[in-house]
Amino acid sequence: MALIYDFLSEDAGLITKSVTGFFPTVAVIPLKHTDEDIDILIQKDSAVKEGQLIAKGSECSVHSSLPGKVIDICEQTLADGLKGIVAKIEFSGAFTYTGKKQIPADWKNYDSNSILMMLKEKGITNTFAKSCCLSNQISNLSETCSRILTVRLFSEDPSRCSDSFITLNFFEKIKTGAYIVAKAMNAKGIVFAYDSSTVFNPDFSDYNQAPVFTVGIDAKSYPCGFMHEIVQAVKNSTKELPFKRIGNRELFIDCQTALAVYDAIVLGIPLMSRYVHVTGDCLNAAAITKIRIGTTLKDLALQCGGFKRKTAGIIINGVVTGNTVDSMDIPVSKDVKSVSFIPQAKVPDQQIEDCSRCGNCIDICPVGLYPESLYRSYTTQNKDDDHLNIIKQTAILCTECALCNSVCPSRIPLSQIIKSLKEKPPKETKETIKETIDEK
Repeated sequence: MALIYDFLSEDAGLITKSVTGFFPTVAVIPLKHTDEDIDILIQKDSAVKEGQLIAKGSECSVHSSLPGKVIDICEQTLADGLKGIVAKIEFSGAFTYTGKKQIPADWKNYDSNSILMMLKEKGITNTFAKSCCLSNQISNLSETCSRILTVRLFSEDPSRCSDSFITLNFFEKIKTGAYIVAKAMNAKGIVFAYDSSTVFNPDFSDYNQAPVFTVGIDAKSYPCGFMHEIVQAVKNSTKELPFKRIGNRELFIDCQTALAVYDAIVLGIPLMSRYVHVTGDCLNAAAITKIRIGTTLKDLALQCGGFKRKTAGIIINGVVTGNTVDSMDIPVSKDVKSVSFIPQAKVPDQQIEDCSRCGNCIDICPVGLYPESLYRSYTTQNKDDDHLNIIKQTAILCTECALCNSVCPSRIPLSQIIKSLKEKPPKETKETIKETIDEK
């Protein structure tokens, strides 16, 4: 592990409460990526209600985050840097959920199938790693896994503090959300992974369906919050069943996901908002903001008092593991946890040079990969699909911690390239890698 105090959030411990963001005049709600098979259920000029289902597919359900009129459905860049289809909804009309008293439902009366159906209907996504449909994850759990649910209560990126803030302020709801997910997946045990520098002594006596185990992890060391590190921490902390059998085929969720599950199942509220950590030396103020999905980065910055100096870069989801975007018109989507507005003085030199074979990326990789070899073996030779599949199987072991990027003197985007190897079919990978390098 590496101590990375330079990346620790300057706002951690300073932000003691969240603020509720104002409703945007026009919400730009992401419906799907361009290549996704999702049915769009609205059209231009149609009226929508708050929480209305507006797009639906096997992997995703999208709801309108505010009432109003659809003024356009078009393509634009999303927070992950990919192209997608968005609905632009002009705010007007009455609310369905906001300001209305929500009567908590007794979730214990629901069976696992009912919970899974409700999670899909309410559009709940799991943002532990790559954002994906939670109900599908539960339904597709491997038969060989031990059915242990793990809940991470802090951020895997040290420059973000939204996850720790949510844990501090909403843990009882997070705990209930975890219990609900455990019931949906027929869990044999629940693990809560918390920041060992915090006081954590919750009461789990209200749950008797499966054993609960807590494990403290040093969040000031990196990497610390990825699946690999949590699995090792649990195995090093206990030899008791079922926890000693934990592996990477189990279900891992974060605190934001558990909180969204609580809202969906107990209060009946679909996923329409996110707690976003907004920070950066360009802004007049930093904040944890409960923001409606579809709020643009421009509106988000205005809610923090606007800019005191010109921004030269925008980073989504953390300076270590996040990605950069170049437009203030990009909307907040379900997977956005933080936005950093960076001045020119803090934008690093990204001039890419040839690999010097220094070995720094090999020395620092927490799972023992050879990042430069994966990069070179693909980009310097023409490989057939069988060989590329072998490379892809190796790349799958990558946790995407991005430490290889941080130590590369040639500024090669190794982490992004390995991610492309993992996610793209062989015939698409070479073009994707070329585009990644060109963008840098």
